[in-house]
Amino acid sequence: MSKKKVTALLLSAAVILSAFPVQPVAAAEEKPQAEEEESEEEEKVASVEDANKVIDSYQDEEIQWETVYIENAQDLKEFARDCWLDTWSQNKKVFLTEDISLSGESFVSIPTFGGYFDGQGHTISGFTVRDPISYVGLFNYTQKSAVIANLRLEGIVRPTGQQMVVGGIVGDNSGVILNCVFDGTVEGSDYVGGIAGYNEISGVLMDSETVGEITGAHYTGGIVGDNVGNIVGCLNKADINVSNEDKSKSLEDINLEQYTTGILNSLDRDEDEKADKLSTTDNTVDTGGIAGLSTGIIQNCVNEGTVGYEHVGYNTGGIVGRQSGYVYSCANKGKVYGRKDVGGIVGQAEPYIAIDLTEDIVLQLSDHIDTMHDQIEKMLDDAGERSDVVSNRLSVIRGFADRAIDDTNILADRTIDWTDSMMDSVNEAVNRFDYVLDETAKDDGVLDHMTDAASDVKDTADELGDMVRAMDIYQYMPPEEQVLYEDAKAAIEKGGKEHAGYAADATDAYENYFIAKEAADRSDREYDLKPGGMGDWDFDSSLDFDDVPEHYIGISGWVHMETGDEFPCTDSSHTTHYDADREVQEAAAADMTGHAREIARSASSYADDKYLEAHGSNYSDDMKDYLAVMTDIAARYTSEMTEEAREQLGDAVDYAKDAAGNLEDAGEGTKDILKTLNDKEDIVFPRLGEDYHSTTGSLNSNLKNISENMGYLNDEMSASGDVINDDLSDINDEFSEIMRLYTDAMDGVLDMDYSNIYEDESEENAEECIDSTVADCINSGKVEADLNVSGIAGTMAIEYDFDLESDITGLDDARANSTFLTRCVLRQNVNQGNVTAQKSYAGGVCGLQEMGMVLRCENYGRIESTAGDYVGGIAGHSLSHIKNSYAKCTVSGGEYVAGIAGYGFGIESCRAMVKVKEADAFSGAIAGKITDNAEVTDNFFVSDEMAGIDRISYSGRAEPVSYATLLETEGLPSRFRKMKITFYADDEEVGTVECPYGGSVALEKYPTIPAKEGFYADWDNKELVDVRVDEDVTVEYVRYLTTLAGSWVRENNQSSVLVDGMFAKEDAITVEKLGTGSELVILPGEEEAEELTECWQIEIPDDGAKTHQIRYQAPWGQTEGVEIYVQDTAGWRKAETELMGMYFLFPAEGNSVKIAASVKDQGLMDYLVYLVAGGAALLLVIALIVHKMHRKRKARKAAAEAAEEESADAS
Repeated sequence: MSKKKVTALLLSAAVILSAFPVQPVAAAEEKPQAEEEESEEEEKVASVEDANKVIDSYQDEEIQWETVYIENAQDLKEFARDCWLDTWSQNKKVFLTEDISLSGESFVSIPTFGGYFDGQGHTISGFTVRDPISYVGLFNYTQKSAVIANLRLEGIVRPTGQQMVVGGIVGDNSGVILNCVFDGTVEGSDYVGGIAGYNEISGVLMDSETVGEITGAHYTGGIVGDNVGNIVGCLNKADINVSNEDKSKSLEDINLEQYTTGILNSLDRDEDEKADKLSTTDNTVDTGGIAGLSTGIIQNCVNEGTVGYEHVGYNTGGIVGRQSGYVYSCANKGKVYGRKDVGGIVGQAEPYIAIDLTEDIVLQLSDHIDTMHDQIEKMLDDAGERSDVVSNRLSVIRGFADRAIDDTNILADRTIDWTDSMMDSVNEAVNRFDYVLDETAKDDGVLDHMTDAASDVKDTADELGDMVRAMDIYQYMPPEEQVLYEDAKAAIEKGGKEHAGYAADATDAYENYFIAKEAADRSDREYDLKPGGMGDWDFDSSLDFDDVPEHYIGISGWVHMETGDEFPCTDSSHTTHYDADREVQEAAAADMTGHAREIARSASSYADDKYLEAHGSNYSDDMKDYLAVMTDIAARYTSEMTEEAREQLGDAVDYAKDAAGNLEDAGEGTKDILKTLNDKEDIVFPRLGEDYHSTTGSLNSNLKNISENMGYLNDEMSASGDVINDDLSDINDEFSEIMRLYTDAMDGVLDMDYSNIYEDESEENAEECIDSTVADCINSGKVEADLNVSGIAGTMAIEYDFDLESDITGLDDARANSTFLTRCVLRQNVNQGNVTAQKSYAGGVCGLQEMGMVLRCENYGRIESTAGDYVGGIAGHSLSHIKNSYAKCTVSGGEYVAGIAGYGFGIESCRAMVKVKEADAFSGAIAGKITDNAEVTDNFFVSDEMAGIDRISYSGRAEPVSYATLLETEGLPSRFRKMKITFYADDEEVGTVECPYGGSVALEKYPTIPAKEGFYADWDNKELVDVRVDEDVTVEYVRYLTTLAGSWVRENNQSSVLVDGMFAKEDAITVEKLGTGSELVILPGEEEAEELTECWQIEIPDDGAKTHQIRYQAPWGQTEGVEIYVQDTAGWRKAETELMGMYFLFPAEGNSVKIAASVKDQGLMDYLVYLVAGGAALLLVIALIVHKMHRKRKARKAAAEAAEEESADAS
């Protein structure tokens, strides 16, 4: 390629492309129609629009639909048999016309369905699955064309054994499920969901609901177990992986038919099934209120059920257990429990990983996956019936392998198409560049200096940066050169913005100048203007044109001198100013247009001067120097390109510096060239579009599922035979090769050791990213776990399935030495729920943030660790970026406890109003401690009690401000404008009260304390004054003392008087012994009291009861010959007593009671009666013992005789 052509190429990158805009489109869009029809359909995550198209397709009147009506159980059974053939249902519209009960029916699930099934709001009840099968639900499989709508299903789906892909309505869904409800129980091993076990990339679940209980070991969700497609507007009310022993139903809640069916089924369940369920609950991974695992889309969904077991399970979330897709506008209201990686929205937020799938790698992947697929088939044949568990697992792996093969075939076609289309576009661009070269090289060329060469240098750098990225050079650069490259590009962008800002200021100054000029030129002197905020002012008509910016910059508006009214007047009824102001505006605009060239020249000169003044160097020179850095770096990596692209791009890079110089030779003649080029059609450079992106994501998901299931298979194969183990070894070897190829794709096929570095792109994509993103979600449920727990995402990290406890340091070969471009974003989420970690890493938004970006998130829930460290209002432990986030809460823990991050790296533009309730060390309003290379800027907090970071505040980084100053923050959430007091009883919210900052809350504004049987209660804080942070007030329940004892005791050390009631712990009775004169007891009527032995005055604390039970013990514990008299509010009377042990029990009214006792001494005969009775009882016991011993001796004698007879017979 000649030097002239290279120069033209570079000129086009800077100037010419602006004349024919590049339109990036998917390569497939340029294919001929016939070729398009022949190619495989490339899949992407189905949207709501896609689902509506499927639904609307059944309204096509040109198609002759066959209608099927189902009225009873027999019709439904016949329909299920007809659906054995996959194509039978594809032209059918099926309508359920009545409620149907399947109790007692031998119903077999519908094998596959591809038509339209409308339940019309009816219910199918009594549906039961007991057979040992996987891929099961009311419908086992739904095809892409299937629609299931308006159906309610009640039943128990509990296949025996460790079954997989189990759903209430569908096992494996590829179609549309709309407005359906499942009410009952779903139980399986893996891929278990209330609506569907697995939702394919084409599957859409819309406006559906689950009620009941869902149980599974891996990938368990209230709506779906594993979601690759789209879930929209669904509601889960079911409990997920929880014990329901403490749950009860009222009579009206019980479905008797379903209940009796469940009892009958439970009677049939053997001990092995119970053991299976126990093992399931002890080892749960990926559990969510909506989905257990999701690489697809979940939007506008709500969970109200309880999710997870206390201290058991990994990756547990109120919406999704583990996700690397897009979760948008979802809400969790249920309680969430687990052991590790537990969040109110997401348990584990995994990153999206960008991969470089070249044509060669795709084809190799396809071959190896195909080989592994055949090996799985062989292993299935060898396994036979020996292990349902192994067969089920192999079937699941085979399914993912099938999907991965489809993905690689599609990607291979797309890569070839993209390459061909790209070369066509490059050739067209070169032809146009040649035209520019010819025109500019003519002997009589008309190239002159352009006035702003530096601006074109910036455009050149931008276009060159786009070319570098488009050709995939950027990913080959080592980190240090990426930094130099990006720094140079950033300097060009920053300098360009600065230069443009100066020019814009100068342009504004000329606008003000012409407004003043036109106002001064008016003959009507009553019309006069002056700059706003200025006193007397006159227009200077002698001002030199180039001096205008210095005199008119900074004027922000104009007012009329006499009235002070703002210019221009917008009130058309104002006869004095409205029309005149419009005339001045129009005249000034005309002046600007007429002097456009002079204004542009002067503004550019002014901008050059200001840049020189600020930097001490020339703007154009700086831009060319930075451009040289970019081109030098880019030139080093052209070896990674195709031969033709390498030659073209290499020449382009070699002459980039010359291009910057040649830009200065551009002139007026270029206008004609640009006009000619503008008349041509836009160049279309192909790109790998959203469908390609979604297919690579699908391949990533399928390979990851194969990887995880291979791990489970290895565990399940421990007791299998040699032949099957040999098969497994072959499959493992093939899968290792697949993962090696895939890791090469992640490395960008670059032969370098990146030392296992993940390059996080989350920050630059955080605003628009939907890959691995959780956005606009709200959690109000309580979240409790041991480690890595938060209100939004427990952990932002890459999941290592073989290392759930994060205690293994080594990685297998397939994951070693890889560099991944990753994205993981939590954007604009709000946590209102309380978060408790038993150990470490608790945060309002993220417990442990190893990567990614937390952007514009808010936390108002209480965050605490009961026995651990790293607690933060936003993140417990963050090694990445937190930006524009807000915390207004209480935090407590051991060490590293703070308002934003307990331990942090990048914290920017955050605001905090927090109360550190408890911390042993390293605490602060912003951070407890930060890394040595931390990026902490522009964070402010309100507190009179703590510093910003570990006892020190830093100006501009972690700086205290007044509350009034904080309120001036742009975009400050409204929750910061009031202090919120939340009242709790038994850890449940019972009310809230708001007050102004520094205000008070009187006790009468507190909510009513909920009654609790057997307890009395009071608030732990009954006086709230000068409230400067959100506060929590808790009910303290204290169990009532049901019996109080008097201080007088008998010889046996038991109290002589006891009183029963409901007493507080500080209550006590007083018992005073009185005299024994018979005149003390005055009975009604003629009755007289016996001679008194003792008399007591009893004072009882007021517990709200009118009557109390008195317990009285007579001297020496005597229970015979005792008469008791009581005086209460009704006067003296003889007490009617009952005996309990040695105590006489009788009621007494009021709180001041007297009792008197007459105790007769017992004579000798009385005691003899007791002695005789006791002796008789003793003799009876002795007789029983003797009889029992005699029987034992006889039994031993008989056994010995039998043994002797057997011995004699044997001899």
